[in-house]
Amino acid sequence: MEIPYTVKPRPDTGLYNAKLGIWLFLASEVMLFGALFSSYVLLRVGAEPGTWSMGLMDIYVGAGNTMVLIASSMFVVLAWAQLKQGNLAGYKKWKWATIACAVLFLMVKWSYEWPSKFAHYDVWLNDAKVLHEKFEKGYHETASHIEPGGAAHDNTDAHDGDVEKYIEGIYTTRFFKESSVTSEDEFKKAWENGTLALSGHINSYEEAQIDFSITRWKADFGVSRADATKVLAKFSEDKADKLLQDGGELYEKTDYDTAKLAEYELGQAGFTVALSVAGYETIKKHPWMWGTKRVNEDIGGKPRVKSLVFGLDETQHHQEITLDVGDIKRLSAYEPKHSTFFGIYYTITGLHALHVFGGILIMLYNMLPVGLALWHKDREQYTNRIETFGLFWHFVDLVWIFLFPILYIL
Repeated sequence: MEIPYTVKPRPDTGLYNAKLGIWLFLASEVMLFGALFSSYVLLRVGAEPGTWSMGLMDIYVGAGNTMVLIASSMFVVLAWAQLKQGNLAGYKKWKWATIACAVLFLMVKWSYEWPSKFAHYDVWLNDAKVLHEKFEKGYHETASHIEPGGAAHDNTDAHDGDVEKYIEGIYTTRFFKESSVTSEDEFKKAWENGTLALSGHINSYEEAQIDFSITRWKADFGVSRADATKVLAKFSEDKADKLLQDGGELYEKTDYDTAKLAEYELGQAGFTVALSVAGYETIKKHPWMWGTKRVNEDIGGKPRVKSLVFGLDETQHHQEITLDVGDIKRLSAYEPKHSTFFGIYYTITGLHALHVFGGILIMLYNMLPVGLALWHKDREQYTNRIETFGLFWHFVDLVWIFLFPILYIL
């Protein structure tokens, strides 16, 4: 059965079926993104002063991605125009340019921008006095070379007031964009209460080296002796029988991942085990998406991580300070659970990125022989197909044009 109005317009709407369908689809998309934008606005205007993060997005990265998507919108129109002129080779050229822009956008978003956030941390400390000491130690040198107006000077004997004023400038930029009576009042309260966060990167950390022992095997656990021995042999083939019979030490000073994997697999085989911290090893690494529970996870009465070497933002050469895990109240990367801002940021930009990814798949399909077959069968219908995709692509670009100023500039 032939489907009508794939090329000719419908008499009731003046549109062919595909164009009518895409407009109805885009109407639903407007409601979807409209609800998310409205939620963002309501959450932001309803946030208490000093609680809504701002100035954390790289405006140059966002502006660059905006230019990439605007260029892709131009290229998709040029591709459609080439089809209207019957030039398939010209269409392919501009369509590949559109695909290249879409891929570049996702590479920047998923390979650079998001990963940089996942390795960036805020740390809140338990004691205001300790927090002030860390601020003084970390920001002393930078603050001592900055005049109130922003110019460098030669005084290396910065007082607490110099550091406090410098931190206030960072705080104001992050939460208020500009100085005001409200920003000053909120900063004073946060400074006195010790609720400010240290921001930066984890450059290294002291992680536990674990002694791992088997205490007993439960014969009534439901696992046969042969199967239990087989599981144990995966970790220590030469001592499997002895450990099954008498228990004993399986690992000495092993790393956390090895110990936890053995604990899980042996636990499934009916073994009870004991883990204890034998010492700590310094690991130079920039971990991703760590949280409070990870660093202070209890292993035989001691934390998994003893201390962090933290490179501070807004300091010369990312000045490092050492943070004892016992002083940490909360540690969070710039991930969705960090704050309301990042929760909705990843929701909206993630949904938008999925639309871009879906668009790439559709464009690739239209460029493959299976998609191009329609061009050789019915050129007008294929051209209409590309036109309806172009409307979808313009909508995707338009959403980003709204996202960029709201998330990166305002």
